[in-house]
Parts: sequence; structure tokens; C-alpha cells
Amino acid sequence: MKQRILFIINPNSGHKRGAKIIDMLPEYLDSEKFDYSHVLTTHAGHAIDLSAQAVIDKMDIVVAVGGDGLVNEAFQSLVNTEVAFTIIPRGSGNGVARSIGVDMNIRKALSNLNNGMLSKMDTVTFNGKPYLGVAGIGFDGLIAWEFSKTIKRGMFTYVKIILKHLAAFQSNKYRVITDQGEHEFDAFIMTIANTPQYGNDAFIAPNAEINNGQLDLVVVKKHAKWLLPILAFQVMTGRIHKSKYVEVLRASQFSIQTSFDQSHVDGEPILSEKDNIVSVLPRSLNIFS
Repeated sequence: MKQRILFIINPNSGHKRGAKIIDMLPEYLDSEKFDYSHVLTTHAGHAIDLSAQAVIDKMDIVVAVGGDGLVNEAFQSLVNTEVAFTIIPRGSGNGVARSIGVDMNIRKALSNLNNGMLSKMDTVTFNGKPYLGVAGIGFDGLIAWEFSKTIKRGMFTYVKIILKHLAAFQSNKYRVITDQGEHEFDAFIMTIANTPQYGNDAFIAPNAEINNGQLDLVVVKKHAKWLLPILAFQVMTGRIHKSKYVEVLRASQFSIQTSFDQSHVDGEPILSEKDNIVSVLPRSLNIFS
């Protein structure tokens, strides 16, 4: 029996070329294995509703065609259901796609669906807000808020925003509570990682695993600003966890108390609270890759 597969497409992704993938489906998708359909998102939050309908319609697989923003929406309604999820990457970072082994070449990613296998992945909630990859409070939260205001996307825009705000940014006080105890930090970044990377192979949590029922809290402590290029190099080479300015805690739930309110989940800006609860939902999403 053929599997029913729904492609949820952000037409504005990939430099507004997301919808072009529709013309590629007949060429690269095996019609003897799949009955496929597609729908274009039209507004923020649309993919949440589309995935919920896919569950009602008993689809076998939902495919998010876009960047991490669309990915974050499209998976939410699939948690703890039988419907599987995967990604065709069309964003600037594609952190979650890379972490589940999706090829960054669009044609190869489509072809690989023909031989896809099912596995399980953990999902996470940040104050009840679901995410798959990485959440953060601190400097990366600020950058996510500033990036959301820009029209141009891509790594160059990220770097430009970072350089603009770096000199003035101050570290903040954090109190972290886990089932193993309490910790006090004066930190530049607090990243709660389910997957190893932000995107673009920038590994903020090199040892994070997507199906171990645990989260890695990566604390980049207060440091001299001139050290940031060194820390950035360590992120890009997967060695940030070895820095003396970094501490990694592992737990299934964190309470993170702070007065800093700019945060993000999967790169999408959100407001944090004075007490933030981050919890893992073990093996709660079926992945097809």
C-alpha cells in the first residue's frame, strides 16, 4: 500500500523559491511508493493547523519544506501521534534538518525519501512552547529578536547583527535548578540543546543526542569580548564544550531563573519569564529520514 505524504511548503523560503519544489516532486518522488499532496503556508502558525489536519486525515508522513521556523510549526501537532515527520531544507541554517541526517542538496533530499526509515526523536517544551533543536536565553536570544526584524536572511545578516550588538551586550545572572542540584552563573549565553547545532554546522552542543531523553544546557560564562572569535571558532569546529569558559549540564528538565527576557526556540524569538521551565518529551516524534 502506498504511503500518503503531505508536503507543507513555505513559498517564501529559499529566497522565495520554496514553491518551486512542487515541480520537482514528480521527478524525484517514487509514485509507486507514495501518494503525495502539497499545500502552501499563507501566514504565521498556518503549518501548525495543517499538520493537525494531517493527523485527522491519517497521513503517513508530513514533510516541512522550509527553514527552521516552518519546521518548528510543522512538527508541533505530530507529537505523540503515529504521523511521521521529515524536512526538505530551504532555510539559511537548517539546524534540525542537519541533525536528523537530511541531505542539504534538495534533489538528494527528495530522492532519499524513497528509501527513508522510521526512527524516534525527543521533543522539548520551553514554558510550554514546543521546539525540536535549540533554545537560548542571552546573547543568542537578542540576536534572534534582531534577526526577526530584518528582511534579508542568511549568515551575512547574522554576522552583521552580532557585530552590531556585541560591544554593548552584558552578561546576566542565572540560577539553574535540576534534579541534581542548583547552580549560579554569570553567563553570556544559556543554550538548551536537543540537537548538537544551531545550523550551518555551528555546533553549540557537540555531544547532544536527539533520542537520549536528555537536554544539554550549554553555559557560555562571562568572558572578555576579545575571546569571542576564539569561542566562535570552537563552535564551528565542534570543540566549544572544551573551553574553560563553558560548562555543560545534562538533565531531562531545567528551571532557569533570570531577569533577562529575550529568548528563542529554534531561532524564533520569544519572551522568557523569571522562571523558565524547559522539559524533554522522550522519543515523542516519529522521524522519517
